[in-house]
Amino acid sequence: MIHAAHRAAAAAVMLCALLAACGTGEAGSGVAAIQPRDGRSGLQLSGTLDGRQFAVNDGAPVLRLGDCDVNDGADVDLCFFTRELEGGFFGIVVENPDVVRPGVVEVTQSRCASPHCDDVTDGAVVEVQFAPGAPRVRATGGRLRLTTVEKGRRYAGTLHLTLPDGAFSGTFEVVPRPVQP
Repeated sequence: MIHAAHRAAAAAVMLCALLAACGTGEAGSGVAAIQPRDGRSGLQLSGTLDGRQFAVNDGAPVLRLGDCDVNDGADVDLCFFTRELEGGFFGIVVENPDVVRPGVVEVTQSRCASPHCDDVTDGAVVEVQFAPGAPRVRATGGRLRLTTVEKGRRYAGTLHLTLPDGAFSGTFEVVPRPVQP
């Protein structure tokens, strides 16, 4: 009888622990612990390129601060990777992330080649990419208006980029995510 009472008590404790664990969200650690402010997160963009319209609306784009173009030599890039509404890959790469700071950062039309774009200091060198490993399109102008810059942890603001055959604009608040689209 006592043995059965102990089993019942142990089962009740396990049930309470299980219910408590299911009722609370895990805060996570590392990149999983970095949360957007005020419940806002994502990348919302629209524009045209070569006569093709595209749109992005992703609540959890991937942020990477590191070498996003490993075949071009070692450097540091700031990259946002996501998917277009149609499902295709989309990436924004800032080749010289040291110029990214709160306020307005003009996009420069530099002819630098990676990994030497890190040396450009008169504006951001920005490229967009529509497929993994595909050639990138370098922005010819525009601006980044940044409200939040926490290096490698959070970037927020608006952007407008002019491309050789198009342009796009949008808003973003991007924090690290553990997986790439």
